[in-house]
Amino acid sequence: MKVAILAGGKGTRLGLTDRPKPMAPVAGVPLLERQIALAAEHGLKDIVLLNGHLGHVIEDYFGDGSRFGVRIRHCQEPEPLGSAGAVRAARGLLDTPFLLLYGDTLMDVDLARLARVHRDGGAIGTLFVHPNDHPFDSDLVEVGADRFVRRFLAKPHAEGALLPNLANAALYALQPEAIDFVPADRASDWGKDVFPAIVAAGGRLLSYRSCEYVKDMGTPARLALGEADLASGRVARLSRRAPKPAVFLDRDGVLNVEKGGVHRPADLELEAGAGAALARINAAGAPAICVTNQPDIAKGFLSEDDLVAVMAALDMRLAEAGSYLDDFYYCPHHPEAGWPGEVPALKIACECRKPGPGMLLQAAQDHLIDLERSWLIGDRYCDIAAAHAAGARGVLVRTGHAGADAALFADDVPDFVADTLHAAVDYVLERMT
Repeated sequence: MKVAILAGGKGTRLGLTDRPKPMAPVAGVPLLERQIALAAEHGLKDIVLLNGHLGHVIEDYFGDGSRFGVRIRHCQEPEPLGSAGAVRAARGLLDTPFLLLYGDTLMDVDLARLARVHRDGGAIGTLFVHPNDHPFDSDLVEVGADRFVRRFLAKPHAEGALLPNLANAALYALQPEAIDFVPADRASDWGKDVFPAIVAAGGRLLSYRSCEYVKDMGTPARLALGEADLASGRVARLSRRAPKPAVFLDRDGVLNVEKGGVHRPADLELEAGAGAALARINAAGAPAICVTNQPDIAKGFLSEDDLVAVMAALDMRLAEAGSYLDDFYYCPHHPEAGWPGEVPALKIACECRKPGPGMLLQAAQDHLIDLERSWLIGDRYCDIAAAHAAGARGVLVRTGHAGADAALFADDVPDFVADTLHAAVDYVLERMT
């Protein structure tokens, strides 16, 4: 698969005058050089640089790419064409599926895996998406239960809107026909113009949710943060270079108040201090992943789309506290029949329903998680049993159900019991390696 990199930014906010933004040094190495090295590391060595402002600086530095072990071709845009227009101008060089990178981002992503997911997904485009701690000023995407993109939510957002905390990270895998949706008569942007047009026309865009590091380095503050994250090892820890520990969290009774099922966004209420506790997991650089049984879907009390809406409400409440979930997994099944309006196809015994380990095992595969070094925090003994079945450790919190099902799991003793999520996070972070 080819790699195209948008390299036309001016870097005005960075105070650059003699070089374009992608040549801004991060820890002494130009951003663009870091991206080319990352592509080469994953076997992607056919690179097209989409140059603009001071493009000759880039051409002089990289040449044909042989010095970097890759093949580079340069395409100079005649005038600013936007992120999509620049790709259209290079259509002749992008006649096969390609990855599109923005040259002003610091990243450590398994690009080859992204390419494989796109190849197998049957979509015209695959978008790298992730949550962040500032969704209110980010361009967001709404994704269905099938993980295909439904709509794009451009900033600014209406005050109080309940939106999914899933930001468009500006890293894509695209089929060449995606370029056909780029306007020929004006500058255009992928996220604001082209992708919405593809969805409106019935095209399929797949989301690729990952906790790998992708951050825009467009301001001095962000650049400084990127350098700090490199120095601390955070960038490498979040990568797929080696398995990493994670903190799994049950939802009802741990993150939000247990109400016998939350079926509407308006019913979602955070547990006291849950947002701040989760923010500490985020700051530690450990993936925070929600794993929740949702049997009311099988019972017909809510749909999977309803659950997506409830999770968006949870996202916004957490974001107000400066925190986020890296991913969430849910089990929609229930083994017993007998509810009016139930969904027969979901009334099954399964491996994903806790105390089964299925959700943790799937998350471990998706995010390359070392389960033996991971923890699950839950309010039921079935959570502890699920953790142990997956090879992880479990902390019981005395919120929500507060371990009311203990008699059913006599052999599953929690590794620790905490009064609050805050105390549970204290215990876990002190012991994660």
